[in-house]
Amino acid sequence: MSDLMQETTKLKRKEAEGKSKAHYDYGVFIGRFQPFHVGHLHNIRYGLLHAEKIIILIGSAFRAPSIKNPFSYQERRTMILSDLKASGIDLNRIIIEPVSDWFYNEAGWRNEVHEQVAQYADKGSHIAIVGHQKDASSYYLKCFPVWQHIDVTNFDDFNATDFREKLFKDHLLDTDYLIDNEDKKGSFKTLQKYMQTPSYQAMRDEFNYIASYKSSWQDAPFKPVFVTTDAMVLCNKHLLLIQRKQAPGKNLWALPGGFLDQDERIIDGILRELEEETTLVISPEKLLQTLIAQEVFDHPDRSLRGRVITHLGLIILPQKELPQVTAQDDAKATKWVKLDDVLEKMSALLMDDHYQIIKFMTLKYKLMT
Repeated sequence: MSDLMQETTKLKRKEAEGKSKAHYDYGVFIGRFQPFHVGHLHNIRYGLLHAEKIIILIGSAFRAPSIKNPFSYQERRTMILSDLKASGIDLNRIIIEPVSDWFYNEAGWRNEVHEQVAQYADKGSHIAIVGHQKDASSYYLKCFPVWQHIDVTNFDDFNATDFREKLFKDHLLDTDYLIDNEDKKGSFKTLQKYMQTPSYQAMRDEFNYIASYKSSWQDAPFKPVFVTTDAMVLCNKHLLLIQRKQAPGKNLWALPGGFLDQDERIIDGILRELEEETTLVISPEKLLQTLIAQEVFDHPDRSLRGRVITHLGLIILPQKELPQVTAQDDAKATKWVKLDDVLEKMSALLMDDHYQIIKFMTLKYKLMT
């Protein structure tokens, strides 16, 4: 019998007693589950030995598809429930909720996690985080100090990044990594079907582009840090967006922007990219009246291309009539979108961290008032 089968049999036996002997009312298990795998299942089984119910919080819930996050929240939720059911888990002990990314507002992320858990747990509930103390889960202990910790192992060193690399690079489905489940809604069947779709081919193209891009500087003595610029242009509560023509993020929407030239200042790069992609020209005189702020966005995981730091200029045009714009250069299309529509409807349509940037700027500069 394999180590996995032996461990699963042992946990199943203990799990049957877990509900009556639980130390905690709720165990909170946070992850992206891209996709759900046997390591996740192992951690849930172990968590159920110590908690009456497990609240699974699916992170990066409303992001645009990418090689790091190919599946939507609803797709992941469906796969997880199917795999748990096939594994004999009592679904009455499982709760699944989404959690957004808050790259530039850690307090916002913590509050959202608390709000999702508070839907089920009252103030007297005993709660613990399910996680591995030697990986990123350790970070959660610092974020939620009033919660206890259910320590789990990194089962067989399973790594979702390695799995996705095989999936997109080699067109290979690593069956050892997935739960044995013949249900068409489970991870295995869903991934088999996904590999026959245009969406999968688009992700393979993006994977190859990113790999080629990184290989061009892999022999550099130090990993490079790229500097880009972006323009957040508002007019009459409308935001100017471009649709990308090329990878990465092909067909996704974004703020107008691009790489800074070596011989230009930040503000000049912001204005140049804005004009090149949308034909919107901001004169030096007009800039003095309309440039409200400049901000730096530098989350280490903001771009799949590598370490990319962007400098954003917030420009608010005073006129009521929206200026005419035309897509040029790297832009497939450009349009003005109501800012509230962007915030309410476009989180899964915007490239990289552009939704988080827009949300951050809107809150900081009170752009909806």
